[in-house]
Amino acid sequence: MSSNIGAEAQAAYGRYLDAGSLEEKIKYLEEFISLVPKHKATEKIVALNRSRLSKLKREVEERRQRQKITQKVVSPFSIKKEGIQIILISSYFTPGAGKTTVLNYLTGAAQDKIGKYTPLPEIGIYNYNKIRFQIVEMPSIMRGASEGVGNGKEILSQIRSCDLLCLCVDLSRDVKDQMNLLLNELTKAEIRINRLPPPLNIQKTGSNKIQVLYLTKEAKNIEDVGEFTERVKELVNANGIKNAIVKIYGEISFDDIIDALTPSVVYKKAIIIATKGDLPHTEGLFEKLEREYSEKFSKIIGISIHKRTFPKDFGELILKFLKKIRIYTMSSGGDIAEKPLIIDEDSTVKDAALKIHRKFYESFDHAIVIREGARQRRKKVGLDYVLVDNDIVEIFTL
Repeated sequence: MSSNIGAEAQAAYGRYLDAGSLEEKIKYLEEFISLVPKHKATEKIVALNRSRLSKLKREVEERRQRQKITQKVVSPFSIKKEGIQIILISSYFTPGAGKTTVLNYLTGAAQDKIGKYTPLPEIGIYNYNKIRFQIVEMPSIMRGASEGVGNGKEILSQIRSCDLLCLCVDLSRDVKDQMNLLLNELTKAEIRINRLPPPLNIQKTGSNKIQVLYLTKEAKNIEDVGEFTERVKELVNANGIKNAIVKIYGEISFDDIIDALTPSVVYKKAIIIATKGDLPHTEGLFEKLEREYSEKFSKIIGISIHKRTFPKDFGELILKFLKKIRIYTMSSGGDIAEKPLIIDEDSTVKDAALKIHRKFYESFDHAIVIREGARQRRKKVGLDYVLVDNDIVEIFTL
C-alpha cells in the first residue's frame, strides 16, 4: 500500500484486511476509500478498491436473494407494473415534500392519506389520452437507505425496474440538502441517473488473458492509452475475470469500467418535481435548483397543487422525455384499437409485432402502415420499416 494515502486511510485498510464478515469488510473498505486523498497518484488505488467494494456488495446481495427465495416472503414494496410506471420519491422530513398530494392530484387515489406519513407504497393510475401511467408514491428516502434504513433496500429495489423516477423536492426547504441525500443513496444503490451505459463491452473468453481493444477514433484518443490499458486489465482481473476481451467504443473513465463489471448497475431516467411553489420565497430556490441541477436533469418542473399549477399535458411530457411513441393497431375488419401500443422511438414493425405477440413476428407476411400527412398515406411495408408516433399498423400473417 502506497505511503502517500495517509495514516488514517492505512489504518482503515488494515481494519478491512482484518475484518471477518462481508459486512465489516464493506464498512471498512468504504471508510478507506473515503479517507484516501483524491489525486492522480491515488487514482489507481481508489479504482481497484472501488472494484473490490462492488464485488463484496454483489456477494452480500446474492446471499440476501438466496435467503429471500428460501423464506418465500412477498414484499409489499414489490409492485407489478401496469402501463408506464412512475415512482415518486423524496428525502425524509416532516412535513413531507407533498408526494401524496401529487399522487392524489394525478390519480385521485390518496385523498385520505394527504398530510400523513405513508410507511408503505401508495398506488394510483393516471390516464392520459387512453394511456395508463401507474404512479407509485414510495415512503421517503432516509439517510442510509442504501444500507437498509427505513426499508430503503426494498424501495430502491423497486426503483430499479420503474420506467421513470420523479424526485420530489420541497421548495420550502434547502434544496441542496434534499438532492444530496437522494443522489447519494441512489448512487450507493448502483442506480445511475440520466446517464447512458458506458460505451464498452466486456466479453469473457476461455483463454488469451485480458485483451483491450479501442475500436473508434474517440476511444483511441484516451490519454496515455498504454497506462490506461494496464489499469483496465488490473480492474478486470480484480473482479475475478482472468480471460476477456474488453471492447471500448468511446471515451470512458475507470468508474465506467467498474460499472460495466457490476451487473447490478442500472441506468434510470429521472425528472425533478419541485413542490410547494405557492409558498413565499420559493422562486429563488427554484432558480437555484435549476442552476445547480439542470445539467443532470433536463426536465425540472415547478408546481403548486394549491394553485393547480401542474402541466396539463404531463402524460405527453413524459412520453417525449422517455422517447416513447404511440402505435395504433388495426384488425382485418378495419377496426382501429382505442388504446395505443407504447413503444420506443425508432422502433420498427418487427418491434411492434413482438410487442403484440411473438406469433405475429414468426408468421409475418407484410404490414400496412397508415400515416396521416405522409405523401403516401397507406403503405405496404416489411419488418424493418421504422414507425413514427400515431402510425396505424395492420399486420398480415402467412
